[in-house]
Amino acid sequence: MQQLQVPKVVRGVLRFVLPVTILTLLIYFIAKNWRSEWQTLMTHQFQVHPWLLGCALLGFVLQELSYGLIWRSVLKYLGYRLNLRTCLRIYLSSEFVRYIPGNVLHVVTRVLWVAKYGVPRPAALASMLIELITKIVAGVLVFALSLIFWDNSSAIGQLVNGQLVFILLGIVGVITMLVCLHPRVLNGVLSLALRLLKRDPIKLEMSYRAILWVVLAWCVSWIIAGSAFFLLLWALWPATPLALLPICIGIYALAWDAGFASFITPSGLGVREVVISAIFALAFPIPAGLAGVIAILSRLVSTVAELLCVSVAYFGGARRLFEKVSTGQVGARHDVRRGGM
Repeated sequence: MQQLQVPKVVRGVLRFVLPVTILTLLIYFIAKNWRSEWQTLMTHQFQVHPWLLGCALLGFVLQELSYGLIWRSVLKYLGYRLNLRTCLRIYLSSEFVRYIPGNVLHVVTRVLWVAKYGVPRPAALASMLIELITKIVAGVLVFALSLIFWDNSSAIGQLVNGQLVFILLGIVGVITMLVCLHPRVLNGVLSLALRLLKRDPIKLEMSYRAILWVVLAWCVSWIIAGSAFFLLLWALWPATPLALLPICIGIYALAWDAGFASFITPSGLGVREVVISAIFALAFPIPAGLAGVIAILSRLVSTVAELLCVSVAYFGGARRLFEKVSTGQVGARHDVRRGGM
């Protein structure tokens, strides 16, 4: 049977028009359903605190840098010690293609580049899979922990009438994630997924303890990013209570997971913003219009932080890395050592 080819025009619409449409519908939905609050927000005299915005930007920069460090630790657990500067350059430089729809091209790019430094492609691909799986699971884990801080003032809390429900949900979520992180479970899920995709099986050879350490590192990364997200809200809304800090951390982590899971839009554009606004509506009664503004602002600030890191990596030596990779001059003997932790 001949494979159905999707026209380029249709692919272009899905890749670029769809995210814009989602964002437009988000703004329209807020303006229509919470018109009174939206009008109040528009007439509000914002007193933006520049130093809070600067701290938020710094937080997102630190999160971006943590990605490369965590990936390097995964490579170490797999037995490959990559030079720190080289590892960060490869990771940050590959982020150039992250906004191409599919959400996997940056992973493929890193696998190809790190192979030039002596890391076999199967091991490199395994490190990518471990990185992504632990990052996603850590995001869900952080969100599950944040449920403990939800109270009766939330929309769901008014329905269930009890904080005990959130505590139980949080505990169940944490236990579920810890079970899912066991190597036997991860290998089983991965084997099933690769079999459905008709790919060769890959075994994740890491101990449960090593996986938990990586997840803990991701949790710290999510706490940093969620705190930066909280600072953005505080910068625009001085009345932001401190009790929102753990809730913001959980919201941002889960929203990133939802955005990554949307393979149609580039880097989850539009999906992440919708999830942030939706969870805010359920978790804490802030102005609906403000939730939409914070969702879009967090995208802009995090993108600026990412571009700053990528630019530093590029002008700090990544251009030479591109040249070496393209000409095949990169060797394993100077940049990577084989050996366990």
